[in-house]
Amino acid sequence: MTYELINPPLPFEFTALSKQELKQYYNWFLDVMPVRIKLLEEAVRAEGHPGWVADLSPESLVDLGDWFSNQVAVRPRTPEELKAIQDNLAFPMEVPAYDLDNKTVLIAIDVGMYFGATLMKNNDTLQWDQKIGSKKFADYGQPVIVGFGAAILNPVRIATMLAYGIADRSKTGARLAEVYKVWANLAKA
Repeated sequence: MTYELINPPLPFEFTALSKQELKQYYNWFLDVMPVRIKLLEEAVRAEGHPGWVADLSPESLVDLGDWFSNQVAVRPRTPEELKAIQDNLAFPMEVPAYDLDNKTVLIAIDVGMYFGATLMKNNDTLQWDQKIGSKKFADYGQPVIVGFGAAILNPVRIATMLAYGIADRSKTGARLAEVYKVWANLAKA
């Protein structure tokens, strides 16, 4: 089976987008989520977990995380990319010579959507939101989940950071279900 990758309507440079474009992205994200979850289910079932059901249960995150860990791939960063990153660092630090490949980034959006939808289904105090007040906010303009008190969750960032952890072998796919438990407990607090 060929997994149809998501095709966001706008670039991921959220701080460069107008507020109207940000709202367009937010609405697109919420509208496309059910279709993306269905496609994700088909891919997971076809690629190693034939019994997996996208039922938005916390338990479903175990097999999803395992599947995701087998999808993560990296590409080498160009010398120009490395220099640009290093030039923008506030403090000197080592920058990995690789980055996630485009396919991994796009799959992380679907995994993040599913992760977020799972939290929402199992915690009725949560809701989707979009913060467009300050461009200094790390998740400016992105779909986030609120209802954790002062904490705000960007589920796509969770999936992307998990992908980086899988790539550097500091995390496994099991981390997806572990992170869910942390956020589910915050929702109940």
